[in-house]
Amino acid sequence: MGHLKVGIIYNKFLDATGQERTIGGIQTYLWHLAALINELGAEPLIFQCASVPFERKIGPLVVVGVATANTVWSNFRRDLYNAAVSRIEYGKDILIFGAYHDSVPTRNPKCISIQHGLSWDAPARFFLRRIPLWVPFPMNWRKRWVAYRAKRYFENCPNRVCADYNFLNWYRTQIPDKPSGNVWVIPNFVEIPEDLEPELPRPWKTPVRIICARRFIELRGSRLMEIVGENLLARHANIDLTFAGDGPDLNRLRSRFESDPRVRFIKYMAQESVAVHLQYDIAVIPSIAFEAITLSATEAMAAGCAVVATNVGGLTNAIIDGYNGRLVEPEAECLTEALSGLVEDDEQRLRLGLRARETAKFGFNLERWKKSWTKVLRTVERI
Repeated sequence: MGHLKVGIIYNKFLDATGQERTIGGIQTYLWHLAALINELGAEPLIFQCASVPFERKIGPLVVVGVATANTVWSNFRRDLYNAAVSRIEYGKDILIFGAYHDSVPTRNPKCISIQHGLSWDAPARFFLRRIPLWVPFPMNWRKRWVAYRAKRYFENCPNRVCADYNFLNWYRTQIPDKPSGNVWVIPNFVEIPEDLEPELPRPWKTPVRIICARRFIELRGSRLMEIVGENLLARHANIDLTFAGDGPDLNRLRSRFESDPRVRFIKYMAQESVAVHLQYDIAVIPSIAFEAITLSATEAMAAGCAVVATNVGGLTNAIIDGYNGRLVEPEAECLTEALSGLVEDDEQRLRLGLRARETAKFGFNLERWKKSWTKVLRTVERI
């Protein structure tokens, strides 16, 4: 892929001034994709929204901030697309929409969009902001509107990569025949150090250490964990509970738990995730919806944690209940019972942790992800 440019469109890789990297699974994904593109000899550029134009080189990639029009009728997607096509050569270079909802309709045969997970499996109240207030949609139509938009976004581009099978299986129910163009499923990854051999069973016996590493918003289960955390702390004296991350609900969680010495709040960089999880016995992924094969799950699995996750989205592609983790309904009672069972059962924790580690090592390792993406990029290069 030498002498090629690969433009990647994503609206918020850095903050609006181009000074700081934003935190999130898609940002981590695109960082690794840009690094792979660089390894293959091509030049990666990321185009994002900005308050003022900027251009900044970070490691293997260049980030270009595009000052989008700040009006009611502005279309930042079109602005980013126009900026990208002005810097790459049509018919030669490759264009990637870093998230399919940032895409615009295009016939460019060397264009790829990335679908990061089905995103309308939540209660309809979560979609109030996605539909203009003047649209008189009843609640049961709100999710249909979001699903309709998702189908349109997916069809904007001739080449698509999905992060799990959940979205693709839904899409097949919406079309009369097989999908047009190219569709690849490349499950999310975990970066596992070559010399990593998690110590199992853990060198400590008590307390049982539980971590919830999330962005603290309701959809990611922060409010579920308020109830679950209180239940577990009341039921078990021999546990420590750690909330790792940030988000709008952080202060809410702090006010609920900061008086209990068994509860901690921490933050860490994305590249530290596996090392952090090595310090815990159990990891909980309490998402209500909007979830793919999340990095939080694969990183916890790689560290040998026994994972308790809700049965939503792409998590069902990664965890087999009772084999390499626990998969339960996104309800406080179900999460409490599953976690409590693992606190009480050392043998089950060990068994699930060992199988989780094996699943991550062979099913979600970074090298496998890179080989799959290399095949996609070389296929599109030849079109």
